[in-house]
Amino acid sequence: MTEAILTNNVFDIAIIGAGPGGLCAAHALANQGFSVGIFEQAHVLRPIGAALGLRDMGYAALAEISADLAHQVRALAVNPKRQMLMRPNGEVLFADESPLAGTSFTWLGWYNLQTCLHKALPTTVSFHLNHALTGFTRDSHQGEKLLRLQFRQQEDVYTRLLIGADGYNSVVRKITVADGAPLYTGTMTWRGIVERKNILPLADPFVEAAGFQLVVGEKKNFWIMDVGTELIAWGGTALHLNQGKSVSALETVLQIFQQWPPLVERMIRATDPKAIVETGVFDREPVPQWGDGRRVTLLGDAAHPMRPYLGLGTTMAIQDAVALAKRLASTDLGDSEQLGIAISTYEQERIAITAPLQRKARHTGAESHADDHADRLKEELVATLAARRQTEQKY
Repeated sequence: MTEAILTNNVFDIAIIGAGPGGLCAAHALANQGFSVGIFEQAHVLRPIGAALGLRDMGYAALAEISADLAHQVRALAVNPKRQMLMRPNGEVLFADESPLAGTSFTWLGWYNLQTCLHKALPTTVSFHLNHALTGFTRDSHQGEKLLRLQFRQQEDVYTRLLIGADGYNSVVRKITVADGAPLYTGTMTWRGIVERKNILPLADPFVEAAGFQLVVGEKKNFWIMDVGTELIAWGGTALHLNQGKSVSALETVLQIFQQWPPLVERMIRATDPKAIVETGVFDREPVPQWGDGRRVTLLGDAAHPMRPYLGLGTTMAIQDAVALAKRLASTDLGDSEQLGIAISTYEQERIAITAPLQRKARHTGAESHADDHADRLKEELVATLAARRQTEQKY
């Protein structure tokens, strides 16, 4: 990525974190003519074992940034055609057309989305790996009041506006909101992605045919889905008192889901052990303000981390990026009062939307480990599919 042309080595906007939210913000803000720097602590962008869902709202937000970008992302994704729900003992509760078949909903790999957004960055965006933010101070540079960012073993950077898009363990949030560590929900998750060729032939025709399979029971959940580009993703969640990572994620997840349907073990063992992502599930209480009200704000999981059970985390981050870019479009970043008003307006608009979703995700997450979760899912799938077919018959 080429370096942006800067005035006095100062960025208009510095973004901490190169996840989908931070990258989308870089696109949207560069489109407004701002010089943007992205600073990511990872040494390299690498494939990780995570999948995500995007539906109308997510693609609409992407299209506001760039219709071509939205098209590129959709080309990487797949719409689920079939769905299966079963218990750990192999009892099939639902096996039919997916209620999402034919809709705009898609599954795709998190890394595929990140890679697409990264490769398409405008040349006015300066991209930096191996930059772990340690803090920032208010400083003057060339007679202008700015923020001076400090990084571990890297040179300091000056910026007019700082955006923390650095996840639920956000360093920026730790400094601005200062509300302590994220809240562990008592649930661990394990995720992986496998190349389709490494597990062929699949014994399960539902996954084989752009499908989504759920195994639910014993207060645990395991899912397998086609995520496009010849990749199959899997993930599992279970109640777990210890939030620390285990010595071997592979051995732990095999033990958690031992004696479950054979395909579960097969998917896990087909995954490179080093690529299995083992993380606790965290969230936070909503707060009335994300930044310092002057030159710092947050977006995505740094601002409103929520349990993943609504499937809206990535969509919310993209929408944050679009909303912030709109508020900053006509703002003079050198005018502290103007900038403060723009940031405050952005935060209040987005908090009104995200705070209720944080609470809803917490409730839904707790329900996902209830004893009757499989039965409730079956009822929802049957009812949703029946309602859709009835509507189709009318037309």
